[in-house]
Amino acid sequence: MKIRRILCLMLALLCAVMLASALVSCNGDGEENEGGASNPFYVNYKDTKIELDKKAESILEKLGEPKYSDNLGDCGGIGVQMKYTYDDITVNTLKEKDGEVIHKIGFLNDLVLTPKGISIGSSEQEVRDAYGTPSSEENGKLTYKSGDLELEFTVKNGSVSAVNYRRIR
Repeated sequence: MKIRRILCLMLALLCAVMLASALVSCNGDGEENEGGASNPFYVNYKDTKIELDKKAESILEKLGEPKYSDNLGDCGGIGVQMKYTYDDITVNTLKEKDGEVIHKIGFLNDLVLTPKGISIGSSEQEVRDAYGTPSSEENGKLTYKSGDLELEFTVKNGSVSAVNYRRIR
């Protein structure tokens, strides 16, 4: 009887833990990826959601005319890239068979924030508090990865000096 009671208590505890982890899998802003983890691979800029690996046409249309646009050619054999420079960000696209997709997003100043509130000028500790332990950390870069997507913070003298989102090919 004692063993049966202990097993029932252990099973109840396991169920409670599983339920609790299911309840916290959403980050509260409706952004989830597979497995329920938060998806940090997008930026809201001028009321437009710019998301890595998504079709670029409607996003570029919403952003309006860029200050500059450059054809970067076929860099590294991954396909033709275009770079669109706006006031506060750069958006790189990659031409694929179905059209352009968002390949890279870079911050140009501290007026743009990640979904978790990090910008150029944020402290390294603020990045770690917001995003946790990086997937890799070297040469002053904190990199967070999910599949072939990454979010990279360059840190100099304890502060973020660059924020770049990219899709790795």
